[in-house]
Amino acid sequence: MFIRVYPWLRLECAALLLAFFALPSAIFAHQLDEYLQATLVVIEPDRVRLQINLTPGMAVVEQVLSLIDRDHDGVISTNEAAAYCDLLKRDLIVRLDERNLKLKLTASYFPECDELRTGWGFVQIEFSATPSRLAAGSHRLTIENRHMSSKSVYLVNAAQPGYSSIQITKQILNENQSTGEIHFTYQPPINATRPFGIVALFAILAISVSVGATRWRQHTR
Repeated sequence: MFIRVYPWLRLECAALLLAFFALPSAIFAHQLDEYLQATLVVIEPDRVRLQINLTPGMAVVEQVLSLIDRDHDGVISTNEAAAYCDLLKRDLIVRLDERNLKLKLTASYFPECDELRTGWGFVQIEFSATPSRLAAGSHRLTIENRHMSSKSVYLVNAAQPGYSSIQITKQILNENQSTGEIHFTYQPPINATRPFGIVALFAILAISVSVGATRWRQHTR
């Protein structure tokens, strides 16, 4: 059985559920006959994270398990879990300002098959992407989820930024929320890198002076 448990991921799961409490009917009405895929988007100055909760309803759980438990032995192995994460990743398209981002698996959690069969068990998967350095100004992040589209209901929402340099300005979702656009602004902290540069420069000068003085003393002996 493959279970990679990250305590912080379980805690952020609570934040993910709270983020969608504004839409309780969407969450619970489809619990039995839909595959609920809820994505919380975390935007940071140096990366983007997608925290995805996958909850198969009882009417569709066997179809989902057939994609996860490939050998149908009732146990989700490490390789099977990794393969499913890769399958999901191929069904996700993430673009920042019209540039495709490459996703990397950073965390995952798979419960027992029997827990999933209750209709309340959920899989947690987190992907991250590291874009090129953000320029100051407005940006647009687009997320498209095509995974099991005929059986799924989607939710997507941007998390409250943990950095004052990032501000979410608008979210645009299509009808079933399989595609979402998150508009945000980025304003780098003023002189954020200058102190480090000055310290580094003085360190280099100090080393150079020290080396030069040592060589001079050796030469004069």
